[in-house]
Amino acid sequence: MKKIISLIAAIGLTTSMYANDNTGCGLGSLVIKDQSTVMLQVLAATTNGTSGSQTFGITSGTSNCNKPSNFVANDKLNQFVGENMDELALDISAGKGETLATVAKLMNVENTPAFSAKLQANFSNIYTSENVTSATVIDSIAKYM
Repeated sequence: MKKIISLIAAIGLTTSMYANDNTGCGLGSLVIKDQSTVMLQVLAATTNGTSGSQTFGITSGTSNCNKPSNFVANDKLNQFVGENMDELALDISAGKGETLATVAKLMNVENTPAFSAKLQANFSNIYTSENVTSATVIDSIAKYM
């Protein structure tokens, strides 16, 4: 195993500075800079997958990864929506309200009136059934940010 890691490091250190979009970000993109062949791309992707660095990089904005601007892994948001599903549905259907304003604030929305109007216009796409989960509601709301 040490030989494989040493080989990966040696290849990565002796190659050019261009990463490939196919393999994304993570340890593979840091170590294997030249990904001009299928073999090197597979090696970079395998390195990302076995090290788990790509997931960490995306959530933390490290390892050549960019943290998404609409990152919705917000514990406060998840808890708030889970506890206020009915009130939020009423506010979205009205296009205004305290619960909707709180969700907008937790999601770092800059233009709350426009956001509220988009959600109101797409209410049936957000609350798709009476059994919809809070996670699904949050994911649906994030599409309209």
